[in-house]
Amino acid sequence: MKFILLVLTFLAYCNGLNAQAITSADFLKANGTVLRKNSGTGAIVNLRGTNLGSWLSMEYWMSPMGTGSLNRSQWVATASSTYSGTNVQAVFDRDLTTRWSNGSAQVNNGSQYFKVDLSKNVIFNRISFEAGSFTGDYPRGYTVEVSENGTTWETAATGTGTTGNIYIQLPNIYFKRYIKITQTGSTPSNYWSIAEFNLYMEDDFSVRNSLIDRFGVAGADTVLDYYQNKWITTTDLDNIKNMGMNMVRVPFYWMEIMNNDGTIKSNGFTQLDWVVAQCASRGMYVILDLHGAPGGINGFITSGQAVVNNYWTDSTSQQRTVTLWKAVANRYKTNPAVAAYDLLNEPLSSNQSLYPIHQFYNSLYQEVRAIDPDHTISIGAFPAFSFVVPPTTYGWTNVLYQIHNYNEDKLNYASQNGFIDAVLLDVANHQHNWNVPVLAGEFNFWNFPDLWQKYLRGLNALNASWSNWAYKTKRADSPVENWGYYQNNANPAPDIHYDSQAAMQSKWNLFTTSNFQANTTLINLVSAFTTVATSQPPVGRIIWLKGNNDRYVSSEGNNNPMTCTRTSYGGWELFLIVDAGDGKIALRGSNNLFVSSENGTSPMMCNKATIGNYEKFSFINIGDWKVALRGYNGKYVSSENGSNPMMCNKDEIAVWESFAWGDGPGMGARKANPFTNQADAEIVIFPNPSSDSITLKTGLNNFRVEIYDSRGRQVATIENAQDGTAFNIKDLQKGTYFMKVTGSGKEVHKKLIVN
Repeated sequence: MKFILLVLTFLAYCNGLNAQAITSADFLKANGTVLRKNSGTGAIVNLRGTNLGSWLSMEYWMSPMGTGSLNRSQWVATASSTYSGTNVQAVFDRDLTTRWSNGSAQVNNGSQYFKVDLSKNVIFNRISFEAGSFTGDYPRGYTVEVSENGTTWETAATGTGTTGNIYIQLPNIYFKRYIKITQTGSTPSNYWSIAEFNLYMEDDFSVRNSLIDRFGVAGADTVLDYYQNKWITTTDLDNIKNMGMNMVRVPFYWMEIMNNDGTIKSNGFTQLDWVVAQCASRGMYVILDLHGAPGGINGFITSGQAVVNNYWTDSTSQQRTVTLWKAVANRYKTNPAVAAYDLLNEPLSSNQSLYPIHQFYNSLYQEVRAIDPDHTISIGAFPAFSFVVPPTTYGWTNVLYQIHNYNEDKLNYASQNGFIDAVLLDVANHQHNWNVPVLAGEFNFWNFPDLWQKYLRGLNALNASWSNWAYKTKRADSPVENWGYYQNNANPAPDIHYDSQAAMQSKWNLFTTSNFQANTTLINLVSAFTTVATSQPPVGRIIWLKGNNDRYVSSEGNNNPMTCTRTSYGGWELFLIVDAGDGKIALRGSNNLFVSSENGTSPMMCNKATIGNYEKFSFINIGDWKVALRGYNGKYVSSENGSNPMMCNKDEIAVWESFAWGDGPGMGARKANPFTNQADAEIVIFPNPSSDSITLKTGLNNFRVEIYDSRGRQVATIENAQDGTAFNIKDLQKGTYFMKVTGSGKEVHKKLIVN
């Protein structure tokens, strides 16, 4: 481990000697489907990096921040009985030498209870009741119940007491007002006593407020600064730079910059200023990601505030978010090292019909644009592009759209593989139909190295930007999940309720990256894709195109409509790629004439002597030797599955609109798709699309068919299928599906369109 870090540090040092710092000429802006330097007029820049997760926006599972104990100032305790000289409210005084006691021996008849009214519903997922100095007075058995009204109770935990200090990680996150503990054991020699009662929550909001309750605002910031200065250092930025990356996405929680009353902290930009300056000196960009906004923006614990999702209806939270972004825009509006403002991370409206996400994006966009007309703004296409709108809807300019790709079917290769196919098509469609750059801001493809490669290769082919989640995590998973480049640190996190500040710091000293295990497999895998050149059309090369019907595209001579019907490629099936200007290409057939889209009004022909608008196409490389062609009319070329002459009239890239391609004779011929095995050409689905039934021509008997939807969920299985048998698909909803066919030692993946 130390040797690896020494090597990385040395290489980073050498890298730093040659690194060009970010200058005004490197200012990025969106230009069509890509980001370009020189405020949108220079060279294309594909951002490739990682997330500095759990640094300025904390996630309990990744980092050693500890668990936030909730504020107890408004809580009121009652009990079945109280021993003279003790006090039920003593359980909230942060003193383990004072107590409440029931004053009698423990019995198991359910009559002994301790109850707390929290004054309002609060969010918690952990509870503790400690005997403190009264070591023998712990309950020999217990039942923990929760309630919203104090009348109807839900059991949250049961157990047997074996120690004076009982901590219980609850099975759920609860949003309740009342807690009742019933003593269910028995011992004739001990009272039941509680010296301290606490509830905890592990989200960022609760941790920060717990520190504020204990140390005050300034003291809490001092504590957090120490943690943050250990979690990410200049060594970490050198590691990232040494992987060939040119960007970090920096998630930050709103309380990093803003006080609870909505005012901006005087020291709120300390860490952001540092990371922007340090990255700029290394020639790296920064994406500023508001990972959790006031009021809660999705109810996810990973976005800072579990359960709560009030941003969409709370005008105070909305205004505070505007105030925050205005402060950020004022601070960084001329800084070229800031690649983009990521306004809201994974927004999930509490009612998309009444409070559409894009409406709130527009409000923030307008406020930021009034201050900063130049920086790219990130619009989160979460959970999908259908939750937002094209930039033309509101007149947005200089925006990119961000996707997060997680398929939780973590052990299913076919599911993950099909998911990637769907994602890359989705990116290609929106990138070109909306004319915007796309950033894959978060993703993970678990322990499937070849699928990581396929995904990154596809994004690079599309000139899309990307950043995995995440750089480091304390967790180590079995089976492997690949959450970080540095992982597996089992040192204990501080107890931020009891540990002194010095004790906290001592524990955090063990969480610098030198104390983590380098995930060298993932580092090496991803590093191979960070410095790949931007994707360009294969101008000057002679290529063939093959449709998903396993037939080749043919020019059909001079005056015949083009088809996708040929079983092999030769003269009419070869095309020279010609530069048509403005990033477009033309295809010249073996007859020395050019392919025309005919503007989508009639079948395509290869009979034009010169290149006009109808002869210009966008060559959209969707990875793994797959391509789509978009005509001047904004429509896509379709193979028509070989059943009709080819047209350029489709609104989206789907099965018939994607083509395998490769170099023709003299150019070093390649297979169409390295992920398709030799049996692929033998398997045909017809009709495809279909709405009621399909037939598979496979050349196999007793084969298995699995069908997955575009989210990677298995929706149908056909066992012992026979060649040529018709299968009913009437129960499938309209959409794109992925079929896995296995038999006779072969495995083939095919797409199915249900209309």
